[in-house]
Amino acid sequence: MMPSLTLFFTILETLGAIAYILGFMTRLAAVWGVVEFAITGTNGLITRGFLNDYALMAGSLVLLLNGSLLLSIDGLIAKKKKT
Repeated sequence: MMPSLTLFFTILETLGAIAYILGFMTRLAAVWGVVEFAITGTNGLITRGFLNDYALMAGSLVLLLNGSLLLSIDGLIAKKKKT
């Protein structure tokens, strides 16, 4: 029996959250956040009128555009490449 897509997306979202916490591959995880929260935000707005997923999408979009260079592994890698 094949595992359901729910399990796959749950694992993917968990790995994205760990990437956010560690500051590793932040922009890649942010792509997932933008797509996911755009979909769930639109669904929530239509059905319940909530806007909190759009706030999470905006935060993911900021990380996608700017990265997390201050306290992250990505920032350390970028600093080493510049020198």
